[in-house]
Amino acid sequence: MTSNARLKPGDILVTGATASIWGYSCELERTMIMGEPTPKQERFFNLMLEVQTLAIQSVKPGIPCGAVDRVVRDFFTEHGLEPYWRHHTGHAKSTQVHEAPFLDIGDQRTIEVGMVFTVEPGIYVPGLGGFRHSDTVAVTPEGVELITYYPRDLARLIIPV
Repeated sequence: MTSNARLKPGDILVTGATASIWGYSCELERTMIMGEPTPKQERFFNLMLEVQTLAIQSVKPGIPCGAVDRVVRDFFTEHGLEPYWRHHTGHAKSTQVHEAPFLDIGDQRTIEVGMVFTVEPGIYVPGLGGFRHSDTVAVTPEGVELITYYPRDLARLIIPV
């Protein structure tokens, strides 16, 4: 869908893509910046990337789904980001867009080997923009395996203008 907006230097874009195979799908979102990012944009982008990496590393079989969200919320508290938090850390992924179990402090279901989740903690700064990557991960006996592969670092997500 389009809003007919004209992109300009300094705009922050959160893009989305998906693929469906035999009725199952993944989710991939990336934050991109039009032109050279400002120090403030770079700061929030890097915090978003750090908390998403922490969340991905926290997904492990045998723990409650809510434990992953708790790690993210603790990060937000530690970095003074609570005003910029709008939603849970992620959700299960199979045949629906958003489905349970959720990586949310209210969901105490146990993470099991074979489950697939999106991990997408976002930072939303009024007057600046949103910062969110969403990656699909599969739970393995060792932890998680990243299913979606696309650049995550800011240097490769700057759109030259």
